[in-house]
Amino acid sequence: MARFRETVRTLLRERLLDAAFERVARHGFDKLRMAHLAGDVGVSRQTLYSEFSSKEAVGEALFRRELERCLVGIQQGLDAHPDDLRAAVEAAVGFTLTLAGRNPLIRAMLTSTGEGGLLPYLTTRSAAAFDLATTMAGTYVAETWPSIDPVARELAVDTAVRLTASHVVQATASPEESARRIADTAVRVALSTGHERLPAAAARA
Repeated sequence: MARFRETVRTLLRERLLDAAFERVARHGFDKLRMAHLAGDVGVSRQTLYSEFSSKEAVGEALFRRELERCLVGIQQGLDAHPDDLRAAVEAAVGFTLTLAGRNPLIRAMLTSTGEGGLLPYLTTRSAAAFDLATTMAGTYVAETWPSIDPVARELAVDTAVRLTASHVVQATASPEESARRIADTAVRVALSTGHERLPAAAARA
């Protein structure tokens, strides 16, 4: 019975976050109201407040969930190409750019614009998200391609992350084309130091 109640509560929480995301996407976080959120899901305000003590708590949970989904997608893009560094970077960057194009929370996180009343959630969280994404990508590249020079690897990962954020702010091409360009640049940076130890497959064009 306890497990059943826990499952029901988890489902309710996800429904509330889904409804919150839809409202934030349409109207911005500053226009999100707890009463409207409860009505969207068909629960009482008391039930809503038992899950989220405030609007700020909803924002915190929503931001964390979307960030986790973004990081999972990036990881899947990298995992799909264990023998080709360029293709791995292109897949991860392409996923991120596409997601940012349709997800206002991810776009705001990457640009730190605070659009739609999200600024209070971005002051420190954007920097933390960048650090997390950079660390995750750096760890992956180090484990998958250990022969890449550590200095070049760190610079290449940082370059890919920053260029991705720049393309979110001001897109100059489609997500697919931007991803290809960023991947090309990242691989060139990876080759800039200690390239004699970089496997040929890692730089495949």
